Parts: sequence; structure tokens; C-alpha cells
Amino acid sequence: MLLYVQSKSFPHKTFVVKCKTTDTIARVRAHMLYSLYDMGRVQHQFRFRYKGQYLRDPYTMEECKIVDHAVITMVPMAKRQESLVDLQQRLMESTEDLDPAHELDLGKGQTDEVMKALEKEMKIFTRREKMLAGLEGLLTAQMMLILLAVFTHYWYSIFWCVVFWLYGYLRCPKYSRVGGFTGIAGLKRRQFSVVYGIMSLINFGVSLGLGIYTALNLVSLQCLSYPTELGAGCTHAEVYTAGFYFLHALVMLGSSILTWVILHNFKYEVGDLIEKALVLTRDVEKVMEAARTGKVKERRTAAYEMATMAASGDDNKFRIVAEGGLELLIAMGLSTDAATQEYSTEAMAELLTVPAIQDKFVEMGGVRTLTAVLHAHDQRVVKEAATALSYIVSDSEENKPTIVADHGLEDLCHAARHGGKDVQSIISGVFLELAFNPDIRAQMASLNSPSQALVHLCRSSDTDTQRFALQTLELLAIESSSTISAQEELLEYLLSLPVHTMDTRLYLLAGKILLYYTETQESCEHLLDSDRLKDTLLQFSRTSDLVLQKVTAKIVLALIDTPHLLMRAKHLGFQDIFLHIRNNALDRDAWNMADQGLSLMQSEHAHKAAKGIMGSQGSLKDKGRGSFSSGRSQSTASLDRGARPS
Repeated sequence: MLLYVQSKSFPHKTFVVKCKTTDTIARVRAHMLYSLYDMGRVQHQFRFRYKGQYLRDPYTMEECKIVDHAVITMVPMAKRQESLVDLQQRLMESTEDLDPAHELDLGKGQTDEVMKALEKEMKIFTRREKMLAGLEGLLTAQMMLILLAVFTHYWYSIFWCVVFWLYGYLRCPKYSRVGGFTGIAGLKRRQFSVVYGIMSLINFGVSLGLGIYTALNLVSLQCLSYPTELGAGCTHAEVYTAGFYFLHALVMLGSSILTWVILHNFKYEVGDLIEKALVLTRDVEKVMEAARTGKVKERRTAAYEMATMAASGDDNKFRIVAEGGLELLIAMGLSTDAATQEYSTEAMAELLTVPAIQDKFVEMGGVRTLTAVLHAHDQRVVKEAATALSYIVSDSEENKPTIVADHGLEDLCHAARHGGKDVQSIISGVFLELAFNPDIRAQMASLNSPSQALVHLCRSSDTDTQRFALQTLELLAIESSSTISAQEELLEYLLSLPVHTMDTRLYLLAGKILLYYTETQESCEHLLDSDRLKDTLLQFSRTSDLVLQKVTAKIVLALIDTPHLLMRAKHLGFQDIFLHIRNNALDRDAWNMADQGLSLMQSEHAHKAAKGIMGSQGSLKDKGRGSFSSGRSQSTASLDRGARPS
């Protein structure tokens, strides 16, 4: 398959990479290192992106769902030149006598292991190019020898020599280190080497035999003193024949040896050694040393390698932790270099997929770094930090208080308001998990900022984000209904929900929250002032959800709790909602509530009956708390981190 690699760093060049579906991303990176080496840019640090997702070295083309003729993007690791400018300015400020023309030494772009592997492969493929060129030279020599064979006693040997030469001439692969193999012959290069090597040995044996046979004849004909004197039967043709076949045997022997050496060279493919240096044989200790003492590029590479190693298996995760990688990653998470911060945060997110590592991470104060990173400008960094936090809150009840400590709740609210779609989806899940903790839920209900952030999340275009946010708001309403009912924007969103979606699950959550707006007469008056209330409740009643029908009936019953409210509701035509529910009731309880509601709206003593009905239905809070456990089980399943992409 062919891949086309484009990069803004090289706007006038598109790289073409030939690979297989089983090749890893690391091998494609090796191909790119060759191209960069020829361009003199081998220290350029980069990674690949395809369809918005960054590709990791250990994964194959098939696992990344990359198809033939796909276009992938080569993204520089340092996406923000501002970070390097800041480093330059800091260095200039800290050194008074520094030459203004001095360039900041950012260190090596590639590790020593990668560079050694690249240089070794370069030597292998340069040697291959020279050996194939030498084989072509031997083929030219064989062609000359075929012409000279006409003057020997065994001139008919030219027939098998021509067949042998034609096979070599037509099937010999053409290769250059820069361009690789060209032509059809390159596809069967190993087959050619075996066949040509065997044929060379056969020709060598035949030529050597003819040469020895002719030489023995010369000895028997007393030609030992040739050319000073000739014996009986000793001619120039005899001597020429013996010398020719010895020379031909020597050429055949050289061709055979060279062919077998080339066959051994063919076992190496582009990236064999570099791939091992990138993925398979990393020395964790060297990576940690580069992270501790390296310069900017070296620390950036170390962070990227730790992220790649952590993604390749749990064994590598524990190796990183054992070598003190957690502490280094926590420190690099606050780096002024944007790329280093991104890769270290990504590495932390990968490590925290293991619950045993989470406890140690929390003890080391890593949560403070993650919550601080939520304020980063790069949305990918924020996403990785939010993902890491989601692992902690979903796997450990004991670690949840650490998330909200030291202004962590405010940091989450900031990410909810300013994050992108993916970040908001993750943050909404984090809020929901935190709300399951009674102490944290009470803390969230006592503040206004979490409710405002959740209302902002409700306006997301992602259905899951909306659902998680509404579930969290329902839990907060159970804790403090006044906090929720004070959110004017939330009421506006709940009443306009049928305009934007047809999701019955969102309708049900919205209906449960609207119940808390009916706890006081003032809030009921406010609801009745809304032009959308009747249409919204009527839309809720038209769904096929049994619970939603009951919730809708409860809301209307709560709105007619007093004679004044009853008269307003009757004037606005709310009896239509009861009528629709009674005519399309899914169970007897819904039918009874709708029928009693219609009776109330037609009764002169409606307010007394309304109080009796609402008393028989129980407290709104108790009903809300009854949905607590079911909401938790549904949302916990939705927060399974297995749904996160590589």
C-alpha cells in the first residue's frame, strides 16, 4: 500500500511511503527519517496524525484503520514556536553578557539509539547498492567472455553461457538507496539470488572442469615451455582455451559469492533496526536520564517515548513507575514547552489506566498538576488531563476528594466552559462521578459555579454530554433544589429541549429536574409565565416512555396546587396534557393521575383535591432519590474507559 505524507514544515513536498498493512507506525516513521536524512533535516521531531487522531508507534496500519492511498499528516512535535521564543527570552534575561546572536541549544532531535540504527541501515543499503552495481559489472564481463568463447576449442559453451547471462541481465534487480528497488525484478529479488547463485556455481564447475581438462592436455603435449617453444600438437588455441576457462571460472566464482552475499543483505528492510530503536528495545533508564538532564528537544523526545511505551502494555507502565517516571512526568506536565507538556500529560493518562498506579500518583500530588493543565491553551493537552482525571474518579472512591481539593472544582468548571466538544464530554462524566459522592455532592450544591458549568455543558451538541450533565444536575437538585431552581438559563434550556432533540432519555431527565421547579408557589408562577411550558410538557406526554408520562402528570398536578395556579393553568389549556395522557396512558397509574387532574380542573374545590393528590404521590425529593441508583448504574456504564480511542 502507498501512503502520502504531507507537512506544513515542508509545504512544497509530499512524501510517498510504501508499506504493508501489518507495518507499524514506527516503520513509517523510519521511512520518513530516511527522507529527512537526505534533506539534512534528520533532527526534525515529528509525529503522525490521521483523521484527527495522533498515531502511536506500536500500532499497525490495520489497527489504525489506515487504507491504501491514505493521506496522513506529519505534525512537528513543537507546534508552538512561542514556547521556544519564551525559552530564548528567559535565557537572554538570565545571562547579562550573552551574545545576542547566540542560538539556544535545544539538544538532539533524535535519540542516540535511533541515530545509530539509522546510520547502520544507511550503511547496509549503501552496500546493497554497490554490490548490485558490482553484479551488473560482472554481467558485462560475462558478455565479453561469451564473445571470446567463440575462439576456444569448446565454442559451443556459448549456448549455455548466453542463457545464463540473459537470465542475469533480465532478472537482476535495480536498486538505489534513495529510490529503492525499481522494476518488476525487485519483487522477486530473493528468488533471483537463489537461482542465479546456483547457476553461477554450476557454470563455475563446468568452466573449471574444462580449464583443468585443457591444462592436462597441454601437459601431456609437452607445452610446459610455451611460448618459447612448441611441442607436438601444442598450439596457441589450446593455451588460449585453458586460460579462457580458468578466467571464466574465476568470474563465475566471484558472481556466485557476490550473489549469496546480496541474498543475505536482502533480509534487511527499511526500518528493521530503527523500529526496534523506536519501540521494541527502548532502555527505560536512558529515557529517564534524558528526561532528568536532557535539553528541550531531548526532554520532549523522552516524554513522547514514555507516552508510546505506556501505550504498548502494562509491563512498560510498571517499568516506568519503578524507574521514577511518575515524578518526572508530573514535573514535565508543567513544562513551559508546549510539546513536552502535551506528551507528558498523554503519558500520565496512559499510566493512570492501571488502578494500582493511580493511588501512588495521587499520593505524589499529581492531581494538582492535572487540574492545573486544564487551563492550558492546547485542547489536546486539556483532553489528556481530563481523561486522566476521569480514570481516577471512575476507579477509586477514596481519591475523589483529592480531585476537588485545592480549587480543583473551579478548574473543572473552567474546562467545562472553555473546552472543546471532546473535553466537555469527558468533564461531564467526571462531574457525574463526583456527584455520586455525598460529601462532594453537598459541596457542589453549595456553590453556584458547578451548576453554571453544568448548564453550559447541557448546551453541547453531544448527546452523551447533555445526558451526563442533566443527570448530575438531578443529583444536585436532590441535595439542594434551590440551587438548581435559581438557574434561569437551565429552565430556558429544559423548556426548549424538544425543539433541539427527540431523545426521550433527555426528556425524562429534563422532566425530573422540572419537578424541582414546582416545589414553591413562586417557582410555579415563574413556570406558568413561560410560553414554551405547555408545548414542552405536551411533547413529553406524547412519547412512549411510561416514566416520562408519570413525571409530566406530576409536574402539571404540582402547577395546580392552589386555586390561583389552577385558574391560570386552566386558562392556558393545560387540561389538554391530562387529556392526552389519559387517552394514551401506558399504565393505570398514569391514567389515574391524568383522570384526577382533569377532575381537579373541572372542580370548584380544585385546590383541596390537588393537595390530596399530591400528598398521595409522596415527596418530590423521595421520588428523585429513587432514581439515584438507576442513574448511577447507567452513567457508570457509559463512563467505561474502554470506549476511549488509541
